[in-house]
Amino acid sequence: MTIQNLIPPDNSNRIDFIDVWRFLAIVMVIQAHILVFSGVEAPLLAPYLLPLDRLSELGVFAFFFISGFVICSGLIKEKTTTGTVCLKAFYLRRSLRIIPPLWLYLICISFLHYIDITNTTPIQAITSALFLCNMPFEDGCSWFAGHTWSLAYEEQFYLLFPFIFIGIFHMQPAKKLGIIIGGLTLASLLVRFNGYPVLADFGMYFLFLLHGCLAALLTQGNIKRAYPLSVSLWLLTIAALLFCISYFSVATEIYVRTLFYPPLISIIVFCTPMHNPRIAAFFSNTTMRYLGRISYTVYLWQELATAYYPNPSLLATFSYLALVFVLAILSFQYIETPLAIMASKRSRQLQLQQLNK
Repeated sequence: MTIQNLIPPDNSNRIDFIDVWRFLAIVMVIQAHILVFSGVEAPLLAPYLLPLDRLSELGVFAFFFISGFVICSGLIKEKTTTGTVCLKAFYLRRSLRIIPPLWLYLICISFLHYIDITNTTPIQAITSALFLCNMPFEDGCSWFAGHTWSLAYEEQFYLLFPFIFIGIFHMQPAKKLGIIIGGLTLASLLVRFNGYPVLADFGMYFLFLLHGCLAALLTQGNIKRAYPLSVSLWLLTIAALLFCISYFSVATEIYVRTLFYPPLISIIVFCTPMHNPRIAAFFSNTTMRYLGRISYTVYLWQELATAYYPNPSLLATFSYLALVFVLAILSFQYIETPLAIMASKRSRQLQLQQLNK
């Protein structure tokens, strides 16, 4: 069975390079989990552990931007096609996309806790299942569920954004959203400066999602349209972002990431220079696109592969990762794709019901 056989028919509005960026984002996360947290020894990289850790955060930020872009693009399509937004359909699609793979993973690590392989308690698993791992609870969510902090921010954003979208869509929505982004950026900086990091983090992480939404609004009725940069400017933007994660102190970088990372990541992802043949060949590669489409399950399960185990080795870690990718392929084929098809059908039914009222 080829990769082409595994991929269900694409939506004609899908932007190929967005899927590849998903895979690159998960690679950024995994490299830090291996090199910084798994205990695998890499003495030559010891001076660079902080930048490598920050690089993994950039991967999450890229995920946030892409998520904002995707959900807002769907809302725009629905609004321009039907003249309205069906909130029930939106939440159904999001729930069936996010929850079943997550809960399957949490059931697995809970069982592994029961047989004394992992240390995720039932309370921690429930906290993750309820998308609350970004809250400052005393027990946290442990390593094996702690990475779901990012899903928590996304799901909490999904609860709010459709109402924002409905409120701003009628006239100059991109301009209105730009004003919201500017106000939230300033508020997040001020709140952090005054000693409220939890509230500041909400503003900061929502900024990446909102920048994705802004990119979608800039395309409006033509989702295939992007704004490619020249290769030199694109590479310069990447270099600027890498400079920020490499040379700023911890105290300074937290403000830099609030102010500069969202627009920089927006430019890097959304303005990918697909007019360049070599870059286009990479970002149009069928296998790379497929790896991007299974990246959600890879993100969930890689935490088991990259955890700290006694006497860790690169060979064992990469063997575990290979199993993660096999599992992700099976999950995408037999769980996520059927659920997406079911969600799409039920979503259309809900939209028709709303239109016929």
